[in-house]
Amino acid sequence: MLTRLRIEGFKNLLDVDVRFGPFTCVAGPNGAGKSNLFDAIFFLHLLTKHPIMEAVRRLRETKGRSPEPRSLFTAFGSFRAPAMRFTADLIVDRDVQDDFGVSTQASISTLRYSVTFGLTHENGTERLELVDESLIPIKLTDARRTLSFRSSKGFRDSCVLGRRSGAPFVSTSADGTERVIQVHQEGHGGRKVPAPKSSRTVLGGMASSDFPTVLAVHREMESWKTLLLEPSAMRAPSFYQDERSIDARGANLAASIYRLQQEEDRPGGVCAELANRLAELIEDVQELRIRDDSKTETLTVEMRGPDGIFHPARSLSDGTLRFLVLATLMLDPDVRGIICLEEPENGIHPQRIPPMVRLLQDIAVDPGTAVGSDNPLRQVVVNTHSPEVFQNVNPETDLIFVEEERIAREGARGRVAAVHVPTVSWRANTEPRPRQLAPGRVRAYLGHAAPQYPRQLWLDYAKAGHETV
Repeated sequence: MLTRLRIEGFKNLLDVDVRFGPFTCVAGPNGAGKSNLFDAIFFLHLLTKHPIMEAVRRLRETKGRSPEPRSLFTAFGSFRAPAMRFTADLIVDRDVQDDFGVSTQASISTLRYSVTFGLTHENGTERLELVDESLIPIKLTDARRTLSFRSSKGFRDSCVLGRRSGAPFVSTSADGTERVIQVHQEGHGGRKVPAPKSSRTVLGGMASSDFPTVLAVHREMESWKTLLLEPSAMRAPSFYQDERSIDARGANLAASIYRLQQEEDRPGGVCAELANRLAELIEDVQELRIRDDSKTETLTVEMRGPDGIFHPARSLSDGTLRFLVLATLMLDPDVRGIICLEEPENGIHPQRIPPMVRLLQDIAVDPGTAVGSDNPLRQVVVNTHSPEVFQNVNPETDLIFVEEERIAREGARGRVAAVHVPTVSWRANTEPRPRQLAPGRVRAYLGHAAPQYPRQLWLDYAKAGHETV
């Protein structure tokens, strides 16, 4: 679980500090930086799977091409950020297994991970250079105090666990003229890595039971998903040999539902629950099933409407399929970590936005009860420029507002992302103290969707971040 993320020098996120709850809606106008926040989360995920430069290449393409390393650093006028830094506060599952099937346990579940990159040239090409990497424990007393969103004692006691003296698990220091990353011992000798020469981060390259806490953080960030749902992938039937879990495009939907059916305690319960959820979006949904065709070795999602005919997934609308994918993720106890989704309103009629928002909230962990198989530790983060979505989330618990702000740095002027939170939100009580945002700017965002008598909750905003110019 990601509880806090500070991003410095990445795209237009010059210095952004965001606190996350179980469900977080990032709202704001187009081009403000909402997608860049998702890219930062996705980049941290990619670093657990790939070398640094491969992670850069797999980021969001620009005009059909992978981004150049230089383009990742905040820049405007003559100013360019000298470094790019990500600092994440995490709650991880302590019980983990490495790629060889060896089970182990992390020392503590609450940790702060930080990684810094610089820009360097090698053989005539640009690359990101690993400058600094650290992983330190957050003391349990501090973690419980800084877990700012409302949660029960049972929730905190079930996920804030373990102990550590305060010594780091990973740190960076100077060894003569070279920076060295030290992976500290956990019951055995540690290891040193020359930072500038490393093609991987420590977190990405040492997912081993020899370093259980590093492995636990790796597994947490590896589980993060950024959903880019594609209609063709969601409509496609699943072959027997396909993965039995939904991927980032929405593929393997039928195989995932089929697996959940095999694991259910009450026959028919999974499809009944999914049909009930779909009925909130589409009237007269009668039944949902998975058709198993042994001849073609395929599994196909089918839905029966009021005409009594089962219609295959290829006949369903994009919005229906998106809703079904999300409902399936909600029922899957194996889905953990963060689920990021851009513009959940796509393909959904405005009158159906409230059930879509409720579904997204239901996917996330319930902070009122203990974490377990029936309440997995997972989050949902959505971004939207839809006033309808904006008005259907709870400003006290769920909402962040992002817009561009003019700033000056080293004689240059430019625009960067600024984060705003409602004054009624738990986020407003965190440090540093947020500043108030003028109500008129929220009214301008809501536009035609603004209610005749706007609630004060929507208007009392505060912002944290940069000095305006």
